[in-house]
Amino acid sequence: MMRQRKQKGFLKGFLLIISLLIIVPQVKAHNLWLGLDHYRHKVGDTAKVFLYLAHSIPFADLARPKKMKEFFYLEPSGKKSKFVLKSYDPESFFNEVGVPLNLKDEGTYLAAVDMKPVYISLTPEGRKRKSKKELPDAISCRYVEFFAKAVFHAGKPGGNAYKTVLGQTLEMVPQKDPGMIKNGDYLPIKVLFKGKPLAHEFVYATYVGFSTREDYVFTTRTDKDGIAEIRITNPGIWWVKVPLKKHHEDKSECDTDQYTAILTFEVK
Repeated sequence: MMRQRKQKGFLKGFLLIISLLIIVPQVKAHNLWLGLDHYRHKVGDTAKVFLYLAHSIPFADLARPKKMKEFFYLEPSGKKSKFVLKSYDPESFFNEVGVPLNLKDEGTYLAAVDMKPVYISLTPEGRKRKSKKELPDAISCRYVEFFAKAVFHAGKPGGNAYKTVLGQTLEMVPQKDPGMIKNGDYLPIKVLFKGKPLAHEFVYATYVGFSTREDYVFTTRTDKDGIAEIRITNPGIWWVKVPLKKHHEDKSECDTDQYTAILTFEVK
């Protein structure tokens, strides 16, 4: 009996080490974000908003909107509308990745998405999307929430949609309109966690084309008020990420909470 317990304990320990070596690096690079065909449009144009759930940059792996908790946009006036999703068609590339948005009004728009929260546990049989309470043999568990925003405009940038606080668990709120930012400027971003400023946490930024891996051209930290100053060093589509890990309150349910927020916008 004692020998069996030792063997079982060794097996769990071995699997945990393997998970740290193999699974953790993938988790760090697993991202949800929004991208557009163009971030600058004319009034009356139709923007195409694409949803990605991928491990690398540039945009590669596509996600289905129906798997998200919320997928919506704000008009320049601040009016909130949900994207109208078509019935899923496995033969339609467009239905899998996003939706069209008619830009009737001039100004700055904000698209946003919240992924449905999920538990991911490691067990002797592999990973399962359940908590420890549902899996007595679970070796480890992560609770995951991902959030994303994209800022774009029609005609001249304007309005306050870009700086609207949406109430996402982990949220980036630009303090200046990204559509007005130029190469060489700094873009101040306020980071909130559960509605409160997130102080002294890392913020990573890069632009599409800098690397085909998740490498960053600029890294900074939020100040005591949750503000991070992002230095824009190159024109192009920018990709700003805030990852955050917390201890799960109920250890019998899960071990770690993993949150990630990503913001995209374009600088000319």
